[in-house]
Amino acid sequence: MDTIASVFLFGVGLLLIVVSLGSAFRTVVLPRAAFDPLTRAIFLGFRSLLLWLSRLSDKHLDREMLLGMHAPLGLLTMALAWAVGIILGFALLFEATGDVDPGRALVLAGSSFTTLGFVTPTSGIHEFLSVCAAILGLAVVALLISYLPTIYGLFSRREVIVADIAIKSGGVAHGPDLVGHLTRGQDTTRLDDMWVEWGHWFIALGETHTSEPSLNFFRSPNQQRSWLTAATAVLDAAILRNVVIAAPDSVRAEMAYRAGVESVVSIAHFFFVRPDDDEDHVAHVTREQFDAEVGELEQDDVPLVEDLDGAWEEFRSLRAAYEPYVHGLVRLILPPSTPWTTGLEHRPAEPKGDPGSAD
Repeated sequence: MDTIASVFLFGVGLLLIVVSLGSAFRTVVLPRAAFDPLTRAIFLGFRSLLLWLSRLSDKHLDREMLLGMHAPLGLLTMALAWAVGIILGFALLFEATGDVDPGRALVLAGSSFTTLGFVTPTSGIHEFLSVCAAILGLAVVALLISYLPTIYGLFSRREVIVADIAIKSGGVAHGPDLVGHLTRGQDTTRLDDMWVEWGHWFIALGETHTSEPSLNFFRSPNQQRSWLTAATAVLDAAILRNVVIAAPDSVRAEMAYRAGVESVVSIAHFFFVRPDDDEDHVAHVTREQFDAEVGELEQDDVPLVEDLDGAWEEFRSLRAAYEPYVHGLVRLILPPSTPWTTGLEHRPAEPKGDPGSAD
């Protein structure tokens, strides 16, 4: 092999290794939000594939079941992509630095990376490269051993609050229902006691779902729940608490609202969701829907302000801070249909039978 070809192969091999290690570093090690094109391509690719399969299969395969496979498949493929990239990179390095054919170079790289050692290097440079490949192979395995439990631990803690919000809403996360169920009998104490916990959840949500973006695509065990619909319900409830309920404003509700807006906006920005780019966006909540929910609250004996026109204007203004971002994330994550989140015109029918069954 001539010098130019050897240098070219060496450069390409080194680039593959650097790209793979860089992706692993940004995804697993770096404790902050970092855009990684490889991870993004894998997760969005699986999303498109599963949506295509759900349309192709029509009723034969449940859409929620397919989308539930999205994040686990993405994680496994991401780890496989790192391993394949490093093995191919070292195969090119072996080929560029010695008189070996591509097949043997690939086998030698795989043997070294997996530390199986069934192929013996025949030169000093190959022995050095083999040791480097083995070290990187062990490092990747160690990262995955620590990464997967971390991801599922964060997922479990998130879902505890998601379930809590859904239960307190009466089954499906919805801001007015959250207010109504916790403020019956003109007592706001039960609702006001929740803002600190929900505010802390929002802060954790913004941090974990940008530093570990795969978490956004992990779907709740209950097919009627989603972290996105739960977050929107709490934000809606926080606004309703201070603009509709006839009681002194709750500072804790305002703080939870601020934490929630910052969390949703930061997650949306990570996925390049921008309101200015969303020309098709229309407000999900109309005045008629607002008045209907306020009427339900009045029937539940919730104390209401007299100026509902002013309350509506303030509600609409405060909701505009996060509604376009929620709209963009809905199109990306595809959560189950819920009022005031997925843009439905009417409330869905009450679930029948097992609450965990498919819609």
